[in-house]
Amino acid sequence: MYKAKPVTKLSGQEVFKNAGKDFSVLDFWQYGFSNLNSNVLRGVLAEFLVEQALKDTDDILLRNPWGDFDVEYKGKKIEVKSCSYLQDWDQNKLSTVKWSGLKAKGIYWNDAVATSDEKEASYKADIYVLALLHHKEAETLDILDLDQWSFYVLTKDQLQDISNDGSSVSLVKVEKHNIPKLSFKDLGPNIREL
Repeated sequence: MYKAKPVTKLSGQEVFKNAGKDFSVLDFWQYGFSNLNSNVLRGVLAEFLVEQALKDTDDILLRNPWGDFDVEYKGKKIEVKSCSYLQDWDQNKLSTVKWSGLKAKGIYWNDAVATSDEKEASYKADIYVLALLHHKEAETLDILDLDQWSFYVLTKDQLQDISNDGSSVSLVKVEKHNIPKLSFKDLGPNIREL
C-alpha cells in the first residue's frame, strides 16, 4: 500500500528545483489562480470565506477537495456552494442564481482502504451555506470586497424542504422561504447559532 504524502501549507516562496532559472510557487499561483471569479476558484474562495468567518486564520487547515463536505466546525459538517450574477466571460444578461450539487454520492474513495457501494446521492452536511457574489456591475466587481457578497445559511432539513429533496435550489425559492440574507460579518454568528 502507498500512503499519501502529508501536505503542509506553502508560503509561496518555495522555488522550483532543477529548472535552470528561478520561479516560485507564488509565480504559479499568480499564473493559475488570479481570476478568483472563475467558476472553479469562486467556490474554493467561498469555502475559505466560511472558514474565515468561523475560525482564526492560524486554525484553518488545508482544504480537502475529496471530502464529503467543505468545512468542519465544532463537530458540524458544512457544505458551501457559490453563485454569481457575473461570470468571468462575456454575458448578454446576468446569470440566474441557482446553487447545484447539493446532494452527492460519497466521493472519498480509494482502493487501498475500501470500495464505495453508495448508489443514491444524499445530503452529506448538517449545514449548507449558499454564497452569492451579488454585485451586478462588471466594471466595479471586486470579489475581495465582502460587501459584494451575501450568504444564506440553512440546515439540512430546511434545504431538503425548500428544494423538494432536490440537488439544486434557486435564489427565488430561498427568498420565498424567508431565509435571511446575511453579510459576511453576520455569517459566523449565524452558523454558530445552529
